[in-house]
Amino acid sequence: MKAKKRSLKVKSRARPPAGSAEQILTAALAEFAEHGLAGARVDRIAALSGVNKAMIYYHFGSKENLYDQCIKQVMNRIVGFFEEAATTEPDPEEFVRKVTVFYHSLFDRAGDFRPIFLRELASGSERLKAAFTATFSDRGLQKKMKALIDKGKRSGMFRNVDTIQAIISFIGMNVFYLIAAPVINDVWEIKDEKKFKKKRQKEVADLFLYGLKAR
Repeated sequence: MKAKKRSLKVKSRARPPAGSAEQILTAALAEFAEHGLAGARVDRIAALSGVNKAMIYYHFGSKENLYDQCIKQVMNRIVGFFEEAATTEPDPEEFVRKVTVFYHSLFDRAGDFRPIFLRELASGSERLKAAFTATFSDRGLQKKMKALIDKGKRSGMFRNVDTIQAIISFIGMNVFYLIAAPVINDVWEIKDEKKFKKKRQKEVADLFLYGLKAR
């Protein structure tokens, strides 16, 4: 009897309990997204999460550490997906398609992370680099992703491309629209963002896998 194939889809999560550390992080993500680290106020985070300020400092120690934990929470979701996908998905093409679906699901669930991500990039992204290093590099995820693309090359499924260039380009194809949607939607007159994003999941994977030039 064949074992059931594990699903790598992002599951919907129940709303965290009021006053929990997770709810504080949810409220903090919204506050940091709107006001940035410097402009964010712990009082507003406390009110939104239903706790007093002392509880926030008990859980996180400082506003700066709370901000770092918000970034780390999103990074952990990314790492959790890639660790499972790179370990359980033997088909390189299917892996590529699941990554595209995941990125769209991630930004739908953590939409407040987009302005934080953009501010971090504009400021030199020291916190973002630290978070990526602590989650991706230290756990060897780049090697696992590279191994899957190299596997596709050895089997003849993929052309003999530069693997690292291909992975970075693929990430860019997925992430660019998700972080720049407000501008892109206006320039290209995209009226139904939800419909466009749903179609884009397949289009990005197909474009990456098959390329643009007819062969």
